[in-house]
Amino acid sequence: MASRRAALLASALMLAPLCPAAAQADDPPATQQRDTGTAQKRDTAVPIALVNRSAENVITQASDAFGTSVGDETIGLYNGGNVRGFSAFAAQNVRIEGLYFDSQAAFSDAVRAGSTIQVGISALGYPFPAPTGIVDFALRRVGDKPVVSARTGFGDFFAPFATVDAALPLTGSLDLNVGAGVEEFVYADGADFWFVRYGGVVRWRPAEGVELTGFFSRYDYFDEETTPVIFTAGAFLPKRIARNRFVGQDWADWAGHSQNFGALAKVTRGDWRIGLGLFSSRFTIDEFGANFFANTQTDGSTERQVLLGRDQVSQSYSGELLVEREFTEGPRRHRLLASARFRRVDDDLGGFAFRNIGPGEIDVADPVPEPAISFGALTRDKIRQEIGALGYAMQWLGLGEINLGVQKTRYRKEVLAPGRAPTANADSPILWNASAAITAIDGVALYAATTRGLEESGTAPSFAANANLTLPALRTRQLEAGVRWTLAQDVKLIAGLFDVRRPYFELDADNFFRVLGDVKHQGVELSLTAKPVAGLNVVAGAVLMRPRVTGEAVEQGRLGERPLGRVGATLDLRLDYQLPAFDALSVDFGINYTGDRAARIDNALFIPERAIVDLGARYRFKLGRTPAVLRAQIANLTNTFGWNVTGGGGFQFIASRRFNLSLSADF
Repeated sequence: MASRRAALLASALMLAPLCPAAAQADDPPATQQRDTGTAQKRDTAVPIALVNRSAENVITQASDAFGTSVGDETIGLYNGGNVRGFSAFAAQNVRIEGLYFDSQAAFSDAVRAGSTIQVGISALGYPFPAPTGIVDFALRRVGDKPVVSARTGFGDFFAPFATVDAALPLTGSLDLNVGAGVEEFVYADGADFWFVRYGGVVRWRPAEGVELTGFFSRYDYFDEETTPVIFTAGAFLPKRIARNRFVGQDWADWAGHSQNFGALAKVTRGDWRIGLGLFSSRFTIDEFGANFFANTQTDGSTERQVLLGRDQVSQSYSGELLVEREFTEGPRRHRLLASARFRRVDDDLGGFAFRNIGPGEIDVADPVPEPAISFGALTRDKIRQEIGALGYAMQWLGLGEINLGVQKTRYRKEVLAPGRAPTANADSPILWNASAAITAIDGVALYAATTRGLEESGTAPSFAANANLTLPALRTRQLEAGVRWTLAQDVKLIAGLFDVRRPYFELDADNFFRVLGDVKHQGVELSLTAKPVAGLNVVAGAVLMRPRVTGEAVEQGRLGERPLGRVGATLDLRLDYQLPAFDALSVDFGINYTGDRAARIDNALFIPERAIVDLGARYRFKLGRTPAVLRAQIANLTNTFGWNVTGGGGFQFIASRRFNLSLSADF
């Protein structure tokens, strides 16, 4: 959610991550901030949604359909946990305002204005792209005047929240963003928890072309009940059960914190630009619990199990020095890049206690006393990686552009498990990327690109024999080509073909989560953004993908060709309409269609296709002289029922119809 929390939750507990992480793991920046901070005075052109909470509108601020997050709302085909069927968070393809960041913990929206998914043509010219796409976070900024934003209301299933954020220009060169909030979050099955979030961003421009930024972000979460994962006894889905009713053990819960802090320096001197970022990311689980329903029958009878742990910690330090020089030669603009990156990750994981707590029913709450537990020793997981990179880009006015990059990486991973000899693996490949675009035709850009990467694979799910351990980094590759066509001033179409390949992880016959073959995702992606009439914004997208697994296990019939949980077809449509006769009111509509997905690794079972419809409205008004917005949403309007499949073949149902209401005001 970011990474460690999202990986644990997505693979072990639930496909939908917890609220703080969801805003990020799902985080798609309304505005990329790589080139800001080049003037001594405050940038008066900063988008208002980076300052005023009442101005946030993810549909009107999205530049494409591939994934955008503004505030706590996200739209698009992709998010940080799913880019062309893979997780950019698990792969550690994360940036903060363009600089490399190893993400272990969720970002608080007290400091995070939003994020974008850099994929396809949007990644063209981006320094050193990655096969699984890049998630780039934008930090909050201030405008010319002080703004204090207050927001309150209730989220899913009437869970209350209240936040206060301030954007304060302290002097002509010093700015401060600070915020705090408290919120309850309720899961689809009624499991709930409380968390507090707080943080701030300070920016200082001591001289022309120099900007220094520091930030701190933290979530503290308490008594987080966990939704049970259901494993069936055969090739069938669990029986349909009532939602919004918690049937797990409330003592099998989570508590801990997510914390990020760091500093950025950006300097522009003539043709030179220098960016430096140093970051710390920490995720802790002081108390860990997971509920499982094993050997579940068609009538809902099951064996109840819990997995308990404590003192799980994931800590990373990372950073990047990026130096760029641009110069012009006639109609050609050249750009030279040099980058040095590092990351250091230390995980203390494992030591879990597993308990069977007896037979039960998947739709019947049956609390039992918490058993006496004795925990084992923790496993230390250490990762060290350094990357040096050189790049070149050239834009030829009226013709096109090329981008080339080469990276040398050194990767080491060591696992120190109690009672076992240390294990280690290392890799030191040369990676590269190349892309080209032709822009000779007015309004049309044709592009093609290829990328090689060394990407993380996340963690093993908590029901695997190697539960929660960090998986080794893997070599990945991608080919893509497409077109961006600006049909009119407010109409932009992007169409692309892609082919992404990497090793395939799943549970083997001995319940170890390991490489079982190779997986390739080939497909086409489409994005359309338009303003066809006054007041109407349209963001529409589609992914038609052919995910396939290859290798010895497939040839022997132990694995099916369809990888577990991967969706072949996704369609997403978002509309926002501001009424001409009453411009204080706007209504928005969304529909997301997903095709069927394999629910077993042998492909003996599939989860059917489904469509989710959302409806919302905004009413803009003033409280005295204070601009305010009343926001109402109904998610899953038709109350569609469906199942998600987790890594390893467990099931959890999707959330039912729910109503959200919030009031935001900028004082």
